[in-house]
Amino acid sequence: MTIVKATLKQLFRRKWKLPLAVLLCGVALVVVYHAFEVNALRETFSEAWRMPPDTRSPEQSAAITEWPRLSPFLTILNGLFLIGPLLVGMLMPGGVVANERRSGAIMLWAQHPMPLSRFYMHRYLGMQIANLAALALIGISFLLALTLPPGAIATMDQFGESCLAGLLCCAISFAISALGIRRAAFLTFAYYFASNMTMSAQLRDTLLGTSDVMPFLIFPTRLIREFTMGFQSGVPWDWGATATVVYHFALWTAIAWLGLRRLERRPLKL
Repeated sequence: MTIVKATLKQLFRRKWKLPLAVLLCGVALVVVYHAFEVNALRETFSEAWRMPPDTRSPEQSAAITEWPRLSPFLTILNGLFLIGPLLVGMLMPGGVVANERRSGAIMLWAQHPMPLSRFYMHRYLGMQIANLAALALIGISFLLALTLPPGAIATMDQFGESCLAGLLCCAISFAISALGIRRAAFLTFAYYFASNMTMSAQLRDTLLGTSDVMPFLIFPTRLIREFTMGFQSGVPWDWGATATVVYHFALWTAIAWLGLRRLERRPLKL
């Protein structure tokens, strides 16, 4: 059995719960929208909200009561569905290099005839393949959602952005672990959150002087959005966004490779 296949088998056995949970969030959205006729309920609520209470019909009065209860639940489900691919990507590597270095299990792989860096890069390839398979599983619920009216669930663009961001999160999490740093998933999430805060409207003016450099240093959320928009008909392809997204994948893969080469010289932390 090759290293990639062994990695896939291990991940499918240990990491199946989170992709399944995200899938269930998408399925739950589809079920709720069909069961409660959410779009009609939202429109009835909007109409009733602008009317005096004594002029509302029984249906409008019921909507005033039901929609405030249902809306937060739908928002949470939709948010979990969108952030799910990112969490899957962050957690897929599981801090494998740093944890095995700490436990000493890395010495077993150091005795493998293949160089340690190449061995772990093969495992990383298996992680990304497993990540893609998990995203395909999550996509099943999105295909179910295509039968719903517009606005019922995340759009294809939003889902594509989340999947591409999840693949990059997997690369970042593995690179952090390859540097021998534990809690790689948490640090990846912190980097993602800080990057989005940095590019928020409140801080954009402060960072205006370094705006040309920032896209190469922070998580490329905006550029991923611009990249995925190129798949729409009639939208010109953004080669700058494409190059920057490819740069981030290459950067974190190179960081992982350099970290693994360093660990080859001293696998155990003394």
